[in-house]
Amino acid sequence: MKNSKIVKDKAKFMRLDIKHWEMLNAIDRTGTLRQAADVLGITQSALSHRLAEAERRLGGFLFEREGRRLRKTPSGRAMTQTANQIIPALQRAEFDFQQMTNNKTTVVRFGIAAYSCYHWLPSFLNVMSKKEPHIQLELVASATQNPLKSLQHSDVDVILAPGHMATIGIDSIPVFQDELVLITHPKHKLANKPFIEAIDLESEDYLTYSKSAQPGFEYERFIRPSGVVPHMVTVVEVTDAVIELIASNFGISILSRWAVQSAIKNKTVSAISLGEEKLDLGWSALIRESEADSSAARLVSRRLAEWFTV
Repeated sequence: MKNSKIVKDKAKFMRLDIKHWEMLNAIDRTGTLRQAADVLGITQSALSHRLAEAERRLGGFLFEREGRRLRKTPSGRAMTQTANQIIPALQRAEFDFQQMTNNKTTVVRFGIAAYSCYHWLPSFLNVMSKKEPHIQLELVASATQNPLKSLQHSDVDVILAPGHMATIGIDSIPVFQDELVLITHPKHKLANKPFIEAIDLESEDYLTYSKSAQPGFEYERFIRPSGVVPHMVTVVEVTDAVIELIASNFGISILSRWAVQSAIKNKTVSAISLGEEKLDLGWSALIRESEADSSAARLVSRRLAEWFTV
């Protein structure tokens, strides 16, 4: 029994120091020891010794060499994933401490997945400044391209996201219901139809903002089941550019009605429902599962849900 207690007590102690976790994060971001050493501000030789020390303490290899690059072992991959979570979280904690100490406010970074739409933002910021004056919201526009990665790496704290983006370690708070619609030029031949069927897309030049089919969106739910393939598919990675091209009659696309509502209201584009029963699209606020119930990120998520239901 005594020996068993000693083993359990040893398991409570960390074998690695924070410098080792920083090393794992830096190697993963850069891919080589030389570049990681530059990021950390030490020599490549010192980093090699640090890596050897970490592997000696753990009793196994974290990486295997492939020329100049390092390939993670299965156990090294798990350790690196943890490093990529804890290092940004610690950096963020220090930054927030300084912000709160200096300004008595909590900074919450937020982004929008898939769409670069901000027509709603001024009104929401105005409400937040009145109801939660201790919270300072910062927009991270770059999170649009890699929302989940940005959230996992603590580059953002809240993501307003369409569709189904659930993943391990991420909480999803429903915010509002939307609709996927076909967006065309106002004088396009499909613009006056009460709704379209997938077959209507067969002869069209189709614009999409994503290189891959997103779960819960039009390809999975509307296009693929029909077996129809648009005449031409062009990837335009920025939704604002997609809308501008459509407004100039350079193609069509299927987008969120809410995200494109400014262009619809201004009549630069037209919106047509998908199918007689329409195609719904739910929006959610995504936050890290580790956020406490009283955290500023969860509070912002709740305020988003309240604001969109008014």
